[in-house]
Amino acid sequence: MFGFEGEIFGLLDNGVLALCAMFGIDIDKKLGGSGVNGALFGALLGNTLRDFIGAIADPALRDNAIGITAGCLEVFVVVWVGLRLWRLFTGRKNAA
Repeated sequence: MFGFEGEIFGLLDNGVLALCAMFGIDIDKKLGGSGVNGALFGALLGNTLRDFIGAIADPALRDNAIGITAGCLEVFVVVWVGLRLWRLFTGRKNAA
């Protein structure tokens, strides 16, 4: 059936992501950055939170919630290392 099934999930999923990204921008700017890295890490945090909450709420994924969250957090490290390498090789402060 065509309709808006899942609309609430979509609103919450992207809403949390957007709020965390905006919060990250604000923190980054207060620390003297441009907001780009804050948006990136805020979005990563928002995605991690929503994936954890979604896994806890879904009986089929509940046993995997910690592993799912760990996988999301590992991306923080990969992105952080990537940004450091970007700065090292380009001499630019931001990757964007």
